[in-house]
Amino acid sequence: MTAKTGNYGSTDVTIVEISPRDGFPYIRNVTTEQKINLINMLSETGIKKIDAIAFTHPALFPQNADAEEVVKGIKKKSGVTYACMIPGEMGCRRAVNTKIEEITFVISVSDAYNQKIGLKTLRETLNKIPTIFEMAINHGKTVRVYVLAAFGCPYSSKISADDVINLYLKLSHLGASEISLVDSTGLANPKQVKSLVKAIINLKLPSKLAVHFHNTRNTAIANCVAAYEAGVRIFDTSLNGLSWPLFGRIEDDLSFWNVPTEDLVNLLEEMGIRTGVSLDRLMECANFVEKIAGRPLPGHLSFARSLANNPKIYRGPDNYGDL
Repeated sequence: MTAKTGNYGSTDVTIVEISPRDGFPYIRNVTTEQKINLINMLSETGIKKIDAIAFTHPALFPQNADAEEVVKGIKKKSGVTYACMIPGEMGCRRAVNTKIEEITFVISVSDAYNQKIGLKTLRETLNKIPTIFEMAINHGKTVRVYVLAAFGCPYSSKISADDVINLYLKLSHLGASEISLVDSTGLANPKQVKSLVKAIINLKLPSKLAVHFHNTRNTAIANCVAAYEAGVRIFDTSLNGLSWPLFGRIEDDLSFWNVPTEDLVNLLEEMGIRTGVSLDRLMECANFVEKIAGRPLPGHLSFARSLANNPKIYRGPDNYGDL
């Protein structure tokens, strides 16, 4: 089976590929060279933004200790934005002195969720944002913010759409160029997604709106479609669904609660929505990740292609063989 390439280079939506930062570094024994190779391969797919690495403390997250080296090794491609995540001011100081174009930062609308994953309270985080934003902007970097628990928190019943909208307003006022609403624990549903994103879009703020769904309750793709129908045009996805280990459980092998990039690109292109991404090249990246992991990974498109390419278990629509 040959993957469709879609309208390569022409876009109705923007795909933000997050696997180099959110998942790939947590494959055991992955090397700096392999991280660089993946980012360079993704640069050739038509994806316009790549979240490449995190400038976290090397002692706490040794997976990212080579952040500067990874960034240095990237073969930057014109038209592609390379981003990196920073946890605070020290990480920002490191990142702004590299060739990365965008700084990404995490904040949660839920203090209860913050406590579960070891972050500061919302108020404490907001207090340190101006310094970080100013530093990034003064170095010519744009700032992207991930808003965690934007669609609900299982540890708090106090989160409302107004809470998310108010936080979005503050972040936009502070200078965030792009804000991604993250469904941290997969609580979102299509009706809720449409309501919240329409309310934000109607504010007509300068910050671009993105969405970042997790598939812990198998609703992520449906929520992507709902977000598109409500007006969202920027989607965070990850090859094979690779993600950061659940709640930072770095002792885990791999997690897969992100939307697989190849699955969403395939769906959108089938719907006539242009992603600008070559699915053939994207699948080469997905296969590269699977080879490094040394085991099959759960992207649906990868699995479907493996079935179709194996005549022993799939022999056409009229004979399902041994399935």
